[in-house]
Amino acid sequence: MSCHSTDGSAGTGPTWRGLAGADVRLADGRTVVADAGYLRRSILDPDADAVAGFPAGLMASAVRPGSVSEADADAIVAYLQSLGNSEGPAGD
Repeated sequence: MSCHSTDGSAGTGPTWRGLAGADVRLADGRTVVADAGYLRRSILDPDADAVAGFPAGLMASAVRPGSVSEADADAIVAYLQSLGNSEGPAGD
């Protein structure tokens, strides 16, 4: 959990708390919504869309593309969606 926190606290990467459904600014200047499709794609191919402020290749060095199964990616997306927003306890 040193890379991504689940409680909104700082880590090496952005917190997962409140990520699902949030706007995400990408390194190429686009802003996307972290919907289920974006989250799943980011899990299966971690460097498909680098987040602004984080170097390209960072995630793929820790999680190789193809190393997470489709079923596990779906489970992770469901978990991320359960974390709630960063303003209060999960589920609020």
